[in-house]
Amino acid sequence: MSLRDLSVLYLIAGLACAVAVYRASRHDGHGARRRAALSAALCVPLWPIWAPVALTARRAEPGGAPGTAAAAARVQGALREGVSACAGTSFEALLSREAAARIEAEVTRAAARHAELDALLRQGGFDEAAAAARVAEIERGGAGSGRALATAHLHLDNIRRLRAMRDRDARALEELADLVQALRTQLVLARFAGSSVEGVGGIVSEVWARVEGLGAAIDAHGACSGEPIET
Repeated sequence: MSLRDLSVLYLIAGLACAVAVYRASRHDGHGARRRAALSAALCVPLWPIWAPVALTARRAEPGGAPGTAAAAARVQGALREGVSACAGTSFEALLSREAAARIEAEVTRAAARHAELDALLRQGGFDEAAAAARVAEIERGGAGSGRALATAHLHLDNIRRLRAMRDRDARALEELADLVQALRTQLVLARFAGSSVEGVGGIVSEVWARVEGLGAAIDAHGACSGEPIET
């Protein structure tokens, strides 16, 4: 392969990394879009160095979808290890393969909902700072702006509710991941130490309570998803 061919491949890889970095960056506001474009531009000549840095920084953002995906992966991994630990023992009825599959399905649904909310809130029309600035601008306008002010407040409240839902989903998944990992270690301990079924049953019940809470939130979201949020 000639130097020219290698240069073309390097450029193609740089452009692909630039697209990935730009799509993974925040776009909620002019400053964020400018930073995303600059980060993407740096990827073209420096993709072997810059792309891992930019993408890792995106994953570290609080409330971001990649962190939720990691929590879902932790749940799935711990469940599979837990199922293996109690297979063929008296604990098998507490965490069967079917039960683990159901939990995994609910976690996958919750992670998908969180990703959807996260992507939505990164759009320009859902910028909380801009919405708050609009409320302040109308308030400074004085008389005759009552209806406009009410609409602006409603828009801001809707954004804040959506952000609260997104953050609540992220916390719920992180807490469930910690709980399932604790369940896995307790099942392993019970198998080798001969602990009672009752001792494991408590944490299993807590896991199911968290899973049912996730499912109820998702079902409520699905029932309302056909209705636009009033703004």
